[in-house]
Amino acid sequence: MCFIRDRQLDHYRALMMMHVIIAHVMYWLCDVGEPWLSFILFAMAGTFFIAGASVAVAGHRRGLWATVLNRLWRVAMPFYIYAVVIIAFGIVMTALVGDTRSLGFKPLDIGDYGWEEVLQILLCQDVPGAPYHAHLWFLQPYLILSCTFPLQVKAIGRCNRHVYMAACVGLFLVVQAVTRHELLREVACYNVFMVAGYLYYRRAGVLPRVALCLCVAAAIVVHVATGGNFCPMQSHKFPPDWVFAAYGAFALSAVSLLLGRFEIPASRFLGVWNKRGFNIYLYQSLVFVGVFAIRYRTYMSLSIPLALLLIDSVLAILLATALSMLTYPIERAVMRLLGEKAKRH
Repeated sequence: MCFIRDRQLDHYRALMMMHVIIAHVMYWLCDVGEPWLSFILFAMAGTFFIAGASVAVAGHRRGLWATVLNRLWRVAMPFYIYAVVIIAFGIVMTALVGDTRSLGFKPLDIGDYGWEEVLQILLCQDVPGAPYHAHLWFLQPYLILSCTFPLQVKAIGRCNRHVYMAACVGLFLVVQAVTRHELLREVACYNVFMVAGYLYYRRAGVLPRVALCLCVAAAIVVHVATGGNFCPMQSHKFPPDWVFAAYGAFALSAVSLLLGRFEIPASRFLGVWNKRGFNIYLYQSLVFVGVFAIRYRTYMSLSIPLALLLIDSVLAILLATALSMLTYPIERAVMRLLGEKAKRH
């Protein structure tokens, strides 16, 4: 079935992935402090919102099992390939360099991996010992939500969309009240943004978004004024709470009001980041090894935070783009080979 994708959504996806990379520059390389670190933490809210919006504009619907198989193939399998690559990279660099701390990570040995570490990888939880691996927390909640989303699409079709949205928010608040289990809280929180993307992308007018901005901003101000803390936002993110979710809603509404006033021009560069976005997200581990190594040998002594942020961010974006020209074809080739073998059997 033919359908026309929303090209602006593709551009938003690429820009959000760049935002994620720059956010990790700020956190992993410690370029700047608060409140800037807190202000940027709406990237994952935006990522799940775009995931939901992508389902809404796709023009076709997969069934539950077709979606599960598709997500396992398109998300879990690239992650497994990445895990093999990043472990091999760490072991080789340890053998060549010895003390890899000058590259930003601890030395790695194949003996570090037992059945518990292998299980973590198979469950898409982590690649223990890998350099700059903190970004991998995203995979489990994303797989859970994207695999089960067809069930929510059916449920949404049977009730009022605003009522369903309110129910998702209520469920998240209940989960927050009864448990600190990180994965459960993440699934409940990011489901709010994924459902919001599905329900409201291109369907929410200016006035509702302005009203949402004002209401959420007022709630955060009251929270801070009555003794609650806003910074660091990272303390509200793991596990996510209502402050994190509220700030995410505020930031996305504000950004949409700004970006909604003009069209983002198409470019080959944005096209690359849209097409290879997940690959770039995974292999940013190697990108940050490169950034750290270059910084360590050149401009490490630079004492101007904003200059460091600018240099590191531009370098990370360029290295991520260049690296994807190698890792993306390798990923695709391995998956084609595995797909052909699966068909033969």
